[in-house]
Amino acid sequence: VPAPTQIVVTSENFNAVLHWQYPPVPETPHFIVEINSYDVGDYKVISTCVNISAHFCDLSAEMRGPFLSHWLRVKAVVGSQQSEYVATNEFIFRKHGKIGPPKLNLSRHGDKIMVDIYHPA
Repeated sequence: VPAPTQIVVTSENFNAVLHWQYPPVPETPHFIVEINSYDVGDYKVISTCVNISAHFCDLSAEMRGPFLSHWLRVKAVVGSQQSEYVATNEFIFRKHGKIGPPKLNLSRHGDKIMVDIYHPA
């Protein structure tokens, strides 16, 4: 069974998603994703990403903070056969994540301009 390829973590505003590619095979492949963080020290299965057929997994609820190192891995299951796990490089929100621009609201009150700034979505 071939292993997933082109594994990448994308992150915006602390929402992280693992994406991967998989070649066409006669039977529908399913995937299992695991996460490891520096403070835990061992991989654990992401319960929402077990036996999924999608080629992505939302990691947002699993990431343990903006300064911690995380590693992710995914394997394919086709029928009764499994591929090897393929792992990402280290991912750290503060280093690899992106933060979108804040929302601004301008209003005029008499001779004053009010500027309200809101956190990114």
